Amino acid sequence: MSDQAGPSGAGGSGGGSGSGGSDQALAELLAGGGFCVYPLSWCPHLESVASTTPEQVSVTAACEECGDAQENWLCLSCHTTHCSRYRHSHCVTHSESSGHCLALSYSDLSAWCYGCDSYVDNERLYQVKNAAHRDKFGEEMLKPDYEAAGKEGAGPTFKMV
Repeated sequence: MSDQAGPSGAGGSGGGSGSGGSDQALAELLAGGGFCVYPLSWCPHLESVASTTPEQVSVTAACEECGDAQENWLCLSCHTTHCSRYRHSHCVTHSESSGHCLALSYSDLSAWCYGCDSYVDNERLYQVKNAAHRDKFGEEMLKPDYEAAGKEGAGPTFKMV
């Protein structure tokens, strides 16, 4: 993946001459057809999430299959670590062979359900996400107000815990 922004690879700064080049690069970015991901607030596989949270989650843990330490995921049923579909696909293989559908990304702390083929954000996942957040950032994660978020038209809200 390139670290250059925009559909043409033009970054927002230093790419053009004067402000005209920057304005054009920004216009290209805004016209690029971006999208927003809305996670499911519930999925039927949440019942398979382990009822206990591991005492510690290490976001630098290596894949238990191949030892790769990049872009790994934590199985939320058995708390094993596996590499992503973009490395050697051991998390996908683990889900297919075990039926464990939900996994937590060590990269962005999102939860993915292989069974629903969607991101999921539910209060049941907060404890394990917070454990990973503490390991990654050294502080507690803001807790979403899950009750308010479930109301029609309400956007996500957060509160300090």
